[in-house]
Amino acid sequence: MIVRHFDIHTPKTKPPSKNGWEQARHGYYWMSKCLSTRRKMEIAETYRIARDAGQMHELDFENDCFLSILSDIKKQHVTLFELGAGWGDWCLALAGVIDHKIIPVKPISYRCLAVEGEPTHYEWTKEHFEIQNINGDVVHGAVSDKDGTCRFSIHAAPEANYGQAMIPPVKSKARRFLRNIYNFVFRNSKIPTIEIPTYTVDYLVKKYRFEHIDIIHMDVQGAEYKVIQGAATSIKENLIDYLLIGTHEKTLNDKLRQLLSPNFDLIVNIYTNSIGIVDGFAPVKCQDGIQLYKRKNI
Repeated sequence: MIVRHFDIHTPKTKPPSKNGWEQARHGYYWMSKCLSTRRKMEIAETYRIARDAGQMHELDFENDCFLSILSDIKKQHVTLFELGAGWGDWCLALAGVIDHKIIPVKPISYRCLAVEGEPTHYEWTKEHFEIQNINGDVVHGAVSDKDGTCRFSIHAAPEANYGQAMIPPVKSKARRFLRNIYNFVFRNSKIPTIEIPTYTVDYLVKKYRFEHIDIIHMDVQGAEYKVIQGAATSIKENLIDYLLIGTHEKTLNDKLRQLLSPNFDLIVNIYTNSIGIVDGFAPVKCQDGIQLYKRKNI
């Protein structure tokens, strides 16, 4: 598999309503309230810095990785798990590529599963799916190596606080007391938390009756290794074809490669906070790392 650049043209489609929507590059829309003005300015600044240095922004490169996967798939139906979905932008991207024919691909239908732990982002994903008839399910929860629970912070301004890591549960009363004291002294104790379920990929496959997962897109803020551990059965049974992973610690790239190498070929490997060199592309400026895997012998 070769990752290549795609020049795409956003189609002219109507928004769900006149106000409050912005069009994504693949044609479908996301609600403007999902992203604060400050966050938009921060993202625009990272693009400017990369452009002025003759580099490619990580989000543009990730988009080319995603499109390269879709162009590599040779069947008519494609499935996607978006883990750490935010407001479901990669599910919207998949739907846009297929429904609006953004690039030539074999798939003509799709099904998505989006998993998000932050409660407001979860609701936003549901709205995006329901209003625009995106074919898929939205799950409120986190993904890890075992089924259980964790906690997520509830920010007063979720549109400005994107990319939250799950807070593991503390079973010991003594440790829970000490953590509460620590949070009160050193952190913003005014931010409430909510308990949410954690699921494994293996559980989600069975629960939502997926016979196969063509693509897993993962942005889980440091839980990447645990997510793969929780997909052990699916990997063993060759149920997963492609993995597009945002890594959030430099050590994770090597740990994931070691864990996945028996079953997957590593196509792209860029470390956190680095400049990636990929044939056919300008240097890729990354804050998060990027890994792309393809299952062997497909």
